Amino acid sequence: MNMTRRNYLKVMSAIPLLGTIAPRIANSQPRTDLIIAVQDNPPQLDPLRLTTNITYRLAASIYDTLIRIDYLNGERLVPGLAESWHQVDARTWDVVIRKGVHFHDGSVMTSEDVAYTFGPERMLTEGLPGQSISRQFFSVLEKVAALNESTVRFVTKQADPLFEFRLSNWTSQIISKAAFQKAGNWDKWALSPVGTGPYRVAEVKAGDRIRLVAHDQYWGGQPPFSSLTFKVMPEAASRVNALAAGDAHIITEVTPDQIATIKGHGNLDVVGGPINNIRCVNYGTFGGPLKDVRIRQALNLSIDREAIAKQLFSGMVDVPRGFQWQAYGDMFVENFPMPAYDPDAAKKLLSEAGYSGAPIEYRILANYYTAELDVAQTLQQMWQAVGINVQLKVCENWGQMFAQPNYAIFDGSADMIYPDILGSLWTNYGPDGFIRFEAKSWSNTEFDEIGKKLQTLTDRTERRTLHERVLKIFNEIDPPGTVLYNTPMLYGKRGDIAWLPHRTPMMDFGPFNMPA
Repeated sequence: MNMTRRNYLKVMSAIPLLGTIAPRIANSQPRTDLIIAVQDNPPQLDPLRLTTNITYRLAASIYDTLIRIDYLNGERLVPGLAESWHQVDARTWDVVIRKGVHFHDGSVMTSEDVAYTFGPERMLTEGLPGQSISRQFFSVLEKVAALNESTVRFVTKQADPLFEFRLSNWTSQIISKAAFQKAGNWDKWALSPVGTGPYRVAEVKAGDRIRLVAHDQYWGGQPPFSSLTFKVMPEAASRVNALAAGDAHIITEVTPDQIATIKGHGNLDVVGGPINNIRCVNYGTFGGPLKDVRIRQALNLSIDREAIAKQLFSGMVDVPRGFQWQAYGDMFVENFPMPAYDPDAAKKLLSEAGYSGAPIEYRILANYYTAELDVAQTLQQMWQAVGINVQLKVCENWGQMFAQPNYAIFDGSADMIYPDILGSLWTNYGPDGFIRFEAKSWSNTEFDEIGKKLQTLTDRTERRTLHERVLKIFNEIDPPGTVLYNTPMLYGKRGDIAWLPHRTPMMDFGPFNMPA
């Protein structure tokens, strides 16, 4: 059965509501200078330069998108910087922008700013710093132009069933054309970007803090906090101590064993849980032992994921059915098998491959993911139990993680940017994803062919069949890595701080996220 655009979005439970969406307005009491203790901060703040979780964490405070995701009401698509939008034909969309929106520098957003954000000086042009990431999300875009002062027209290369999702998410953050050009170069811009979000960038001090201050001309209402300071505290225990001492209002990356300690203080609480992100390990497949698919299959079969979930996360996380999320809606393959744990089968594969104990490097960033070092050491022990010689290497940065030649195991995660393979696996593992461009660790011709079909395919049955085939490629046929568990994001916070976490790495401190 062929699906219309509207039916497809209905399946995804994300029908846009056109009209005015009122935020929850902060009360008139004095606002807090909020301090958030984090494990790390991004080195810069341009979404076209980084797709890391820690960049995602700050982006919602600095930028807005044309279409907004209403996380408090079923993750619907609702008007953001766009008042309305409609599809003119299979390849053309017209977007009417909101009037009276101010950038952080006080200037008013125009249709020219919107067109410039998606134009060739920012996106898709060969050699630009933003080329790689913009191709991951907007390779479908052919051109964009301001038709008049209120309307922007987008033209895609072919019909795109996910275009509305693209306008609501990563790399679609609207920027000021004049401010970008005034900055003079991409690096300067990335340290002081000018968006329309509820907070503006006041200070970026590498390795120490990023401070944002309230943008009181914000179109969505008064920002609830006077400022946000994301203070780097790499050690988890230090963050807990800072929260208990009153030196931080919120802390990130709380581990399950810290929950009782935090809740032992009467005025503190722990919030959050699994998000739409899968913690995984990836494999460098172009050389060394990992070139043999049987070695990778053996690595996968050696992992007792349920034991990791139970022992390291107190059962607070679950194991996904492959690289997919239930938020896919009808595209979720509910009968796809759970990842198998079979040490005997792993040993047999190693024997068939003639593996004789050659060392395999395992690269991690010790404090980036919740309990990352504990998980890595547990995996190392599980692999050694079947005879795989895995050597742990703690890296200082992502450059070391992706150092070439990359014949290593390395930590990672996969975000569900929007509810489809094209908004998750394709952005990470496809031809323009970081696995190809930065890690240079894997490629698969069949996966690429499927991705090209999915870019225009709206038939639900066919699309689901291709989803399932991709899961088999990733799980069995040519694994680029393996799923571990659904990533938990737990936060410690003071009880008097009104803030709600989402099922994303984003921390939203804007007026739309104020609890009722």
